[in-house]
Parts: sequence; structure tokens; C-alpha cells
Amino acid sequence: MPTPAAVLKRRLRAFEARAAELRERIAALQEEVAQVDAEIVRWRIGSEIWDEVEQEVRGDGGRAAASRGLAVPAGETTPGAVVDDGSGAASDPEGRPRYVPHRSENGDPAGLPGLYEKIVEFVRGAPGPVRTRDVARALFGEGASRTRMEGVRGQLKRLVRQEWLVSVDGREFTAAA
Repeated sequence: MPTPAAVLKRRLRAFEARAAELRERIAALQEEVAQVDAEIVRWRIGSEIWDEVEQEVRGDGGRAAASRGLAVPAGETTPGAVVDDGSGAASDPEGRPRYVPHRSENGDPAGLPGLYEKIVEFVRGAPGPVRTRDVARALFGEGASRTRMEGVRGQLKRLVRQEWLVSVDGREFTAAA
């Protein structure tokens, strides 16, 4: 007949084995979720492009792209369209900034659109240089997908071009002085 200590040890090993098995399943599911999230982003972008092309074919002359704040190529500008001068600071025909304006003297990020303001505030509050994954995790949590990290990398680079942030090597970012 087994001793109580032997029974306890056997049950403990069984629970530990079950916990390890569940951790493996969780890791596999997290990887699958990341892949599905990437596909969702891909299909959403494709759908938006399809809508733009379809409206252009119908003859709206680029108004669909302009209504979403997207740059319309030169020669296709319509009233209310966004003009992209190539600097990353798109503006409407009157010259007002629509995306990331060049950093002004006061450097107040409150005028930045969307996540750009949050990115600048996070980088300013960081004790040292930050990497893309640090910013993505701060914005989207620990499960930030590769797709989101690439989007954040593009936003960081645009903020560098517009002199909101500084990067020596393109990997680590600090706030502009």
C-alpha cells in the first residue's frame, strides 16, 4: 500500500505535467492569434484599397481617398483632397497640416494626430532610448503583433523626419531636445 507522501508526490507531478501541457497550448494559441490578427489587418487594407479603386472607377475622381485623409497623386486633386509634398506632413489645399506637422518651437505634442501624440509622450517619459517593441507594447500591450510593431516603426521614423524624435541608428529613439 502506498504511503500518503507517495500519493501526494504522484498527484503533484500529475498537476505539474498538466500545467506544462496547458502552457504549451496557450503559447500555440497566442501564435495563432497573432497570425490571424495579421491577416485581419491585411484584409482590411485590401478592402479599403478595393473601395477606393471601385469609387475611382465609378468616376468620383479621388474623393474617396481624400475623404479618408489619404494623399491623392498630383493631377488628381479634388476639393478637400490631401496634398502630399513628400515631407511626411500632408496638408489640405489651404496648407493646414493633416498628419504629422514639423515640430514647432514649443514642441507641444497635443496637436499631433492619433497615436503620434501618445508615442511622443511615451518616448519623452522614458528614462532612456526606447526601441520599437517598447513603444508597441506600451500602446497595444504585451501581445503586440509583428504587424503592429512595423506600423509603430513607420510612425517613429515619420516622427524622426519631422524632428519630434531623434534616432542615431534607426533602432533606438529619444525625444528631440
